[in-house]
Amino acid sequence: MIRCLDIHTHHPAPRPLAVVNADFMDFHPMEGQLYSVGIHPWTTIEEPTREMWETLESAASLPCVVAIGECGVDKVKGGLMFRQLLVMQRQIKLSEQLRKPLIIHDVKAHDIIVGLRRDMKPTQNWVVHGFRGKPTVAKMLTDAGIYLSFGEKFNPDALKITPRELILAETDESPLSIEAIIETLSINRGEIMMPVIEANTDRFLSPISHP
Repeated sequence: MIRCLDIHTHHPAPRPLAVVNADFMDFHPMEGQLYSVGIHPWTTIEEPTREMWETLESAASLPCVVAIGECGVDKVKGGLMFRQLLVMQRQIKLSEQLRKPLIIHDVKAHDIIVGLRRDMKPTQNWVVHGFRGKPTVAKMLTDAGIYLSFGEKFNPDALKITPRELILAETDESPLSIEAIIETLSINRGEIMMPVIEANTDRFLSPISHP
């Protein structure tokens, strides 16, 4: 596994320490770069076409694609809820089929995400990216075994109560480096987080065998 600290970024490759979120409909992977691909809930205003699904599944099967996403549920900007759920469920199944973790976009849908994990019983790792929620929401998600990824903006109290083994870091669209973000997490946690983030990211991205 390539050394990785940044679980989710929209900055273009090359980003040697990051998983770059790529447009799977126009995907030209760069050698040595890690990627994620998925159907974002904002694009579910229209129903995904058969061509989109086939293109996604083809891209997701490439070795350089190490995660599915970002996908998820957005109660503010997403499409019809039933469509969001169908699209999310299909990507969960793809994650399981390919044994690749899921990067989740979650806006006011924590209960839905936890419910999907409970009902579908996935074996692969999940992370809610760009987590800014309250400690109560952090506990709800981590109690379900879901990782939380913290970026430039976050709730310090939520970071403090998150189990250290479920903490990841990301740049997303921030101009800050991943090293600067992890330094801020370290200050708020009161511990050196660089080795923790590196170990957690490696474990998160490692395929989990089906029982």
